Amino acid sequence: MALTSPRIHVRNGIFCARRMSSQASVFDNKVKKAHRDRIATVYQHGNYDYLRDEIASRLVDRLNDVSPSKKFPVAVDLGAFSGHVRKTLEYTAKNKGISKLHQLEQSEMLLNRDKHQNHPDGVDVSYSVWDEDQKLPFDTDSIDVVFSSMALHWINDLPGVFKEVHRVLKPDGVFLGAMLGGATLQELRSSFAVAEQERKGGLSPHVSPFVRDGEIGGLIQAAGFNLPTADSDLLTVKYPDIFTMMEHLRGMGETNATKIRQNYTPIDTFIAAAAAYQELYTDDDDLLEATFHVLYLIGWKPHESQQTPDERGSGSTRLSATLAELASGPLNPGSFSGGGTK
Repeated sequence: MALTSPRIHVRNGIFCARRMSSQASVFDNKVKKAHRDRIATVYQHGNYDYLRDEIASRLVDRLNDVSPSKKFPVAVDLGAFSGHVRKTLEYTAKNKGISKLHQLEQSEMLLNRDKHQNHPDGVDVSYSVWDEDQKLPFDTDSIDVVFSSMALHWINDLPGVFKEVHRVLKPDGVFLGAMLGGATLQELRSSFAVAEQERKGGLSPHVSPFVRDGEIGGLIQAAGFNLPTADSDLLTVKYPDIFTMMEHLRGMGETNATKIRQNYTPIDTFIAAAAAYQELYTDDDDLLEATFHVLYLIGWKPHESQQTPDERGSGSTRLSATLAELASGPLNPGSFSGGGTK
């Protein structure tokens, strides 16, 4: 029996950013689209939307925090799926002055599935089919805010997409993204590893690869964004068994879409993985625990009003003088000048 609203447990985390080069193409775009088309036709009831709805809500809430007084009239939802950002936008649209929302999605069927649900008052919503190998259909410097919730981890060319987002944003426009990170489904990955090592003496990819914690901040900075920030949540969702979990992953559109995936998993391997999961990753109620590692990112298109670091060497105090003062006793309040932001 499918769970319609599993309990989600949250742990928060912070991570550092480092530069990452452009990734090779690892995802099969035709398979990704087929997965999303299947959701639009087979999973029409939306019972598997709980995780996407939760993450979209957390992402949209961040816009209320990043700039309390600033308005963002024109918004884009990049990789809109069935409109999870739109469905949670009611309060934020009023608070942040959003009057236009452009939704972009690879699957036209999925984009239109919930087209007549949850339209925020006063917001003109458009629907457009878009794929990652296309330029964004907007003029340069024309968009105030770009959201992307639970779509970026399926993009082959993240640096290219980030540069396109940077291009269409107005100066002082903001990009807010949420994507799955490297600890996602770590229990499922480990259980299949145990099962396959016992039976085949080797491993096959059963879970799609994810961006590592330290990479995402460097990517948005390399695309030209200013003031990049990143943080993460670890969400734990509980299921009665591995078969229910896999059904939910299909309903979410989060099953393996790599080019090197196996099209078939032997039943004995699957049963062994289920047994390993049950043995290793259950709670006190005998429910399976599944981790979803959510990475959040924020980047601003540069503008003269934004804070910028002082240039190297612009401080008025020499390091040698500061070290000498430290050696002679504690610093007096206000005795150190220079550095900081301006």
